[in-house]
Amino acid sequence: MTLAIMQPYIFPYIGYYQLAGAVDKFVFLDDVNYINKGWINRNNILINGQANHFTNPLKRCQPE
Repeated sequence: MTLAIMQPYIFPYIGYYQLAGAVDKFVFLDDVNYINKGWINRNNILINGQANHFTNPLKRCQPE
């Protein structure tokens, strides 16, 4: 049996879905330390062919 454990992302990348499809069990681990300046709550979105940075604001964050 294969297992993958990942944090949820605001907009998962294609490899996230590929990993989920390649394993027997996929676990969303949502009780982990927040990665400051990570990609958990932000991403790039193409608007008229231009990459634009998108950030989903957080109500509370306590990075270690």
